[in-house]
Order: sequence, then C-alpha cells, then structure tokens
Amino acid sequence: MPEVEYEDKYWFEELFYRDVESWMSADIACCDHCYDDFLASWPLAYGAEDAKFQCNSIDMDSFYSGSRLQDCYTKDEFDYFIKKIECPRCGSPLKYNIWCYELPFMVDPEFEQHAVELDRVRKETPFLLLTNPFAQKVHTAICELGSTYTPEIVLAPLFRARAIDPKVKTEWLATEFSYPPKEYVGEGRYNHAGLPALYLASDAQTCFYELRNVDCMIAKLTITQPLKILDLTREYGRDEEEHESLFSTLAYSAFMSARQDETGWHKPMYVFTRFVRDCALQAGFDAIKYHSTRSNSSFNIVLLSDNSVPLESIVIEEWSNYPTL
Repeated sequence: MPEVEYEDKYWFEELFYRDVESWMSADIACCDHCYDDFLASWPLAYGAEDAKFQCNSIDMDSFYSGSRLQDCYTKDEFDYFIKKIECPRCGSPLKYNIWCYELPFMVDPEFEQHAVELDRVRKETPFLLLTNPFAQKVHTAICELGSTYTPEIVLAPLFRARAIDPKVKTEWLATEFSYPPKEYVGEGRYNHAGLPALYLASDAQTCFYELRNVDCMIAKLTITQPLKILDLTREYGRDEEEHESLFSTLAYSAFMSARQDETGWHKPMYVFTRFVRDCALQAGFDAIKYHSTRSNSSFNIVLLSDNSVPLESIVIEEWSNYPTL
C-alpha cells in the first residue's frame, strides 16, 4: 500500500526544533544511523560531563507524547513528518532515536574533514605527519603554550601500578615502580619504543583499569620537583582562545582518547599522541596530563623523560595489592 500523504498545516519542522530546544537546550548531535560514527570521532563525549551525552537521548514516541506537537498533529501525522527531517550530522531521516548534545567547547566546523586526511597520514605515512596542515597547527600551538607555562608542584599524590605474575614470587622494592628499562619499552600512548616514560594515575582504581583489571601492586608516590605540564584535561569554554579550544577538541577526539585494542606492533591509534609527546618535549614540557580512556572522571599523568624528571624527584610512599587480597 502506498504511504498516506498528509498536508503540513503548522510548519512541522519549525515546531519540532522548537520543542527539541525547550527539552534539551542542545542541538541534535546524532541519530541511530550515525551514533557509532559520532562516538568513534568523539569517544570522550560518551562519559564526559557526568554522562551528559547518554542522558540526552530520546526516542521519537516519547518525544511526541511529551511535546506540544501532539496538540497539532496526530501520531500518524507525526510519524510521517518526522521522516522528512534530516539528521544535521549525517542527513539520514530521523526515525527512532536522537541524541541532543553539544561539545563543551567551540569546534572548528572543518575539524572532522581535517581528521579524515590526518587519519590517512598517520596510518600510511606516520613519519610525514608534520606535513599535514592540522598537525602543523597543533605543533605551533604547543610551542606557543610552552613559552607561557611555568612549572608547578603537583600537590596531590599519584599512583603507579605493576601487574602481579602469580608464577613469579617477587619481593617488591621501590625501584619496581620507577621508569622501565629501555630494552623492555614498547610503543605507548605517549612514548616511543625504547624511550622510557612513567605513566601515573590520579587514583588506584584507575591504575587497575589501565592494566585491564588484573591483580597488581600499586604504589602511592609524590613528585618533589615542579613540573611543566601540558594539561589536556581542562574543559575550556566555548569562547576561549583558539589554541585552548583546539586542545579541548583534540582531547575529546579519537586522535587522543580512542582505546588501543589492537595487538601486535602496529598501533596506529598512538601515532598522533606520540606526535603530541614530541611537540611537548620540544616545547619544554616535563609531562602531559590526559583523560583516562578506561575510567570516567579520572586522569593520567605521563612523565615524558627520565632526563627531565629524574628518579631523585619521585618519592615512593607506600605500595599494596590491588584489589586488596
């Protein structure tokens, strides 16, 4: 049977967006068709801001029953006209669910277009990353920030974890939590193979999650020397300066916050973060603070080099099993 056609007497699209705005105070971020693509591009959005993205989803039936549209349109008319409205992200007809959300910073409208080209470069020719205009912009921004930041003492304690091998009886010493020997260092999120870095977390539970929930020994430590830290966790406002908005964009994007689930030597998700590491070192930063991809509302700090932050500046206070045995 052919679909019944209805006459739109009340400007359905205008009334629909009026109610979206009154309900959500945000624009439509994605629909069922592009939901996976949105989170692939912005993985940090899923859990950030107390899971605001997840809380701002609604199915079309519930939207209709709670909106003023039911005063003007029957349910059949609503189902007909809603399919005439396109998702602002992917252009697909709206059908079942929408997610209303706005990233908490100003995003370059061409960022995702830049991301496609940058993704190709990092996968095919990673050593040519700096030939990409967007990568050049990031390099310039980090260098300019490096000239304005001053070292500060990290007041709160940090945590470092080591996995427990049940087959090996280990007498744990403070040295077990220091920089790893370079011959055992593989590619990490913020280090190159063979170049030791020290990854620390804001709390013991985050350490546990970062080690993929295996039994571990976790040390509590403090750093005595002031550190110049590139902070990628700060949520800048939508009216902040260009460079600061750029780092918020990067932090939320897949370039910085995608999980690395591949096995083996090839780790393309780490190419851009290691590029940021090189830029930060060149700009005089000692460490990078970044969101944990394994635990919401927590962070990690990586000390980029034992040359800039020597072992003498790291004081191990105590260590214990986690989870507690």
